[in-house]
Amino acid sequence: MKVTIIVPPFDYGRMLYGLARRRSFHNAVPLGAISVAAYLREAGHQVQVIDAPALDIDERGICAEVNRFVPDAIGISATSVLWHSAARVARMLKERFAAPIFVGGPHPSTYPEHCLEEPAVDIAVFGEGEETAVELINRLEGNETLDGVAGVAWKDGETVHTNKDRIAQRKLDDAPLPAYDLLDLSCYSAPPMRVRQTPAVYMELFRGCAYAKCSYCTSAGSLKNRFRRHSPEVAADKVVALNHKYGAREIAFVDDDFVVGKDWIYDFCSELRRRKSPVSWTCYVRASQVDASIFHAMKSAGCHQVLMGMEVLDNDILRQLTKDLTVASCGEAVRAAHKAGVWVIGLFMVGVPGTNPQSVWNTVEHALSQEVDVAVFSLYRPPPGSPAFEALGWGPEEYIESFKLQKQAVYTPEDYRSLVEVEETFRAAYRNFYLNPRFIKRAAQKALSDPILAKQVLRGAVTLADQFRPDLQGLLTRR
Repeated sequence: MKVTIIVPPFDYGRMLYGLARRRSFHNAVPLGAISVAAYLREAGHQVQVIDAPALDIDERGICAEVNRFVPDAIGISATSVLWHSAARVARMLKERFAAPIFVGGPHPSTYPEHCLEEPAVDIAVFGEGEETAVELINRLEGNETLDGVAGVAWKDGETVHTNKDRIAQRKLDDAPLPAYDLLDLSCYSAPPMRVRQTPAVYMELFRGCAYAKCSYCTSAGSLKNRFRRHSPEVAADKVVALNHKYGAREIAFVDDDFVVGKDWIYDFCSELRRRKSPVSWTCYVRASQVDASIFHAMKSAGCHQVLMGMEVLDNDILRQLTKDLTVASCGEAVRAAHKAGVWVIGLFMVGVPGTNPQSVWNTVEHALSQEVDVAVFSLYRPPPGSPAFEALGWGPEEYIESFKLQKQAVYTPEDYRSLVEVEETFRAAYRNFYLNPRFIKRAAQKALSDPILAKQVLRGAVTLADQFRPDLQGLLTRR
C-alpha cells in the first residue's frame, strides 16, 4: 500500500516567537513521522514523507506533492499547535483524493475524539504510533474493520469508536532506524547555541520518562511506567549509522532525561569511544542524576553541551513542582559540567503557581552566580494530561489557543497582579540575565577563544533581539 505522511505548514518562528525574519527559526527533524514511515516501509508499504515547514510549502504545495505519489492512505502528524493547520490540510486533501485520512502525534494522542470532530479526518491514532500504524494500514489494505486495533479512534458513519490503549511490544533495539532518507536533511537546523557542527539531526534513544513526577509534565500521567530505552551497544550503532549513511556530524538527543542510571551512560559513552565515533552531541539531563565523573565520560564521547531543567531556583517551589532538585544540587551539577568542559543551557519557567516576581529575580541571580552558560525562560503553560493542566480546567481549544505566542502568559499566579505583569517579568528575566555585566564578560571571553562559539553567540543574540523586537526599547531599559 502507498502511504503519505504529512507534517502541516507552520512558521514556528513567526507564530510562536514573533520573529520577523522569514525562516529565521530552526526546523526540527519530524522524528515521529519518519519513525512511523520506517515501520511501514519495513512492513512492505511504500511511504512518502512531506515536511511542509522544512520544505517551505503551503497546503497547495502539499497537494502537488501528494498528487505525484498518489497514495492509498494519508497520515497527518500534529502537535496541538499544529492542529488547525492539520485540519486545513485534511479538508483540502479530502476534496481532491479518495484516500482515507488518519492523524497522529501529540494532539490526537491527547484528544482523539476532538480530532474526529473534523469531518475530513477518518481515524485518530493515539499513543506511540509505529506498531499501530502498521496494523492500521494492513487492515485498510485488506478492507477490514478497525475493531480491535489498539491505539485508534475511528468513525463508522456518525458513530465514533475509541479502541483500547496500545502498549508497545517491540523492543527499541529491534526497531528500524527512522527513515531520515525520506527527508532532505539540508533543510534542517537546530536552535541557536544548540550545535557546533552540521549537518545536525535530532535523535531519540528513549521512550517515556523514568522520573514522571513533575507536576507540569505529561509524563506525570500519560507516560508513567512506560519508560524504556535502547541498549548502549545498539544506541551507539545507530549513532554511527547516522554518520555513515547520512553524513550527520552532530546529534541533538531529544529524550527527556538522557542520564538514568550510571551504568547505561558509562556503557554508551564507552561504546561510542570504541567505535571512534566522530559525532558530537547534546542532550537533556536532570541535575540530580549527574556528577563530575558522568560529565567527563560524556565529554570524552563527544558531548559538548547539556540542557538542564531547573524551572525556578527556589527550594519551596521545586518541592511544589515535585522536582527532585534543590538550588544547591543545580549549582553542583553546573559546576561539575564546567569542570568537564561541557556547556549548560538552563531551562527556567516564569509564572509558575506559588511564585511572584521576586522568585524570578532570585532565579536569575542564582543562574548568574552558578554561571549557567545560556538561560532559556518560558512562560508557564502546562501540557494536557499533567496535574497542573487539570487545575486550569481547559479543553482542547483553550489549549490550542494558548499557543498563539509563546511570550503571551496564560496563567496568573496569586502573587501577580495580572497576565501583563507576568509577561513583563518574563521579558525582564531575559534582560536581567543577558545584560548583566557578569554574563557579558564571561560570554565575551569564551567567544574570543572559540570562533565557532562566537558565531553561535551572534546568531543567538540576533534571534533574541528579533523575538523581542516590538519591546526592544523596554528590553534595554533596566528595572
